[in-house]
Amino acid sequence: MNKLKIGIVGTTRGADFYNDFNMFDNVEVTSVMDTDQQALLDFKNTYEVENTFDDYENLLHSNIDVVVLASPIHLHAKQAIAALDKNIHVLSEVTAATNLEDCKLLFEAVKRSKAQYMMAENYCYIRENVAINNMIKKGLFGDVYFAEGEYLHNVRYLHYDNEGNPTWRRKETMGKRGCTYGTHSLGPILDWFNDEKIKWVNCLGSGTHTIEEYENDDTTVMLCQTETGSLIKIRLDMVSNRPHNMGYYSLQGTKGCYEAPRITGEKHKVWLEDYSRDSEEWINLEDIDHEFLPEEYIHMPVERKDSNHWGADYFMIKDFIDCITNNKPVTIDIYKALQYTIPGILSEQSINSKGRAIEVPDVSKW
Repeated sequence: MNKLKIGIVGTTRGADFYNDFNMFDNVEVTSVMDTDQQALLDFKNTYEVENTFDDYENLLHSNIDVVVLASPIHLHAKQAIAALDKNIHVLSEVTAATNLEDCKLLFEAVKRSKAQYMMAENYCYIRENVAINNMIKKGLFGDVYFAEGEYLHNVRYLHYDNEGNPTWRRKETMGKRGCTYGTHSLGPILDWFNDEKIKWVNCLGSGTHTIEEYENDDTTVMLCQTETGSLIKIRLDMVSNRPHNMGYYSLQGTKGCYEAPRITGEKHKVWLEDYSRDSEEWINLEDIDHEFLPEEYIHMPVERKDSNHWGADYFMIKDFIDCITNNKPVTIDIYKALQYTIPGILSEQSINSKGRAIEVPDVSKW
């Protein structure tokens, strides 16, 4: 079988994708693109790659089957549309877009293209999130009605380059109010809610205290109410002085609940009516998760564990490759991508109107 030819945009995060794609025999990274000439040269000196480009259009004309967008967030939609219009499959980093108009243009491009689009929301592939999802499907939590997700990641060092110029993170995630980077928290939760659609978004912020000139609040809280009335709380904080906690979740149902660790060294825990001996007994998730995980999650080789985001990137890329090579619909398609993305975009309207509820459009009707 001919190998899928992969082109990667962005050398920084792109290096991770290069290493992960190289774990598979049926693909080959043939082209890499970056506007930074030195970064491009460093990449070529480190990794084996046939073609390097500093222009995106040239990359798209380099006989690739797939383009991986590890580029600045505000370029994702535009670059995805250009690839889809050439019938090149797209694996795009989060978020899918940064404004509602680009969401609509991206949606239209996917619909007219012969290629597939998948958003690379790797948190949906984290071991614990997969286990919880499968436990929900088996009814162990009963009816789920509340969940939380938090992304607490002090990345102030990434907001300016070595020359002191603001980076895309400073402009796009910290340059406006709202939940500007919420899909890592929201994506897995919407999976748990069986892709139930979000109907309303409310958003409030703490104000700026750590760096007063920043526009984005130190902590932002986005409340999402689903079409059936269930509640999801998302907290985003990318500047506060504290240790990272990039993957906190909780879940509440009529028969059980789940709590991820808040502090390093703690364990993922569940309370389940069908498993716990009394109403106060927590169970370590790792003691039972093997009952609810695919075999490859349980016996993961060392090299896969080295994949980013606790091994999740490997499983995300494996899933994407399988869908493309076998002509199956991708898992995180344009509908899911926009359902994960649009609430954060609309949270800006809410936070700037003192938390007013903003109605979220139903992408399935577009």
